Amino acid sequence: KAEGLEIMATSPWMTMITRFIGGVYVTVKPISLWNDEGKIVRKIPLSSIKKDASILALDEKEASALGLKKDGRPNLFLLYGKVTFDTAKMDSHMADPSVLPFIAQRILTGLSSFDSGNYPYFQRRLSEFQTRLDSTVLVGRQLLKGYPVFDLTGGATPLFVAAGCRLLPENPALRKAWERGEDFEGLLGEVKTALDKKIPVILDSASPKPIFDLLKEEKNVLFLSTPDPEQDLLLFFHDRYLLFWNRLAPYRQRHGVPQC
Repeated sequence: KAEGLEIMATSPWMTMITRFIGGVYVTVKPISLWNDEGKIVRKIPLSSIKKDASILALDEKEASALGLKKDGRPNLFLLYGKVTFDTAKMDSHMADPSVLPFIAQRILTGLSSFDSGNYPYFQRRLSEFQTRLDSTVLVGRQLLKGYPVFDLTGGATPLFVAAGCRLLPENPALRKAWERGEDFEGLLGEVKTALDKKIPVILDSASPKPIFDLLKEEKNVLFLSTPDPEQDLLLFFHDRYLLFWNRLAPYRQRHGVPQC
């Protein structure tokens, strides 16, 4: 690996994208990572971050929450002054193929502000990122378009939407009630109906807590884990589509759909 720039990234999602765009010229250290429950927790204390460290943060709010202020930190690069989405739903936005190219573009800008000499290389990596993202979504659509998924996740929905899946429940009012901890009897009934039809029921670590707590021990409910931050992000998305395709095998068999 070439001698390169050391970057600190505020979240595991930012770490994975930065590692891709930076390639061989960048080493990335995550300030925060997922814990065993899939929640983002701090890994590197503020006292261990040098004043002149090169840092990429999503926006001012995220940086401030980690004790990182522009004053006194000349190499703190904010991708945005303030993001337009709810950062409490970070997992959902960072797994959204319609959002990722914009995040990656801003990361390229940040890396180039630290290392302008490698801008052409970073630009090529961005182009590769976009191309591979597009091809990954195309694979997802070829495999999964039109298939039903009982989606109770908090972070995977955009991937299912991009693949053209039919999301259940179709009535959003039901989902909102369940998120408030209401009508659990109805939720359990809907889950049983879906499973009886061999429709996958999906949870992840970002699922609303009332739903997650109710269904986490259900053996036939598929739990989607967070990625390994060392993993290639686009390979992770590709593998997730393949996982879901394999999970749909009983549905295809029941409904007489070809297996390949």
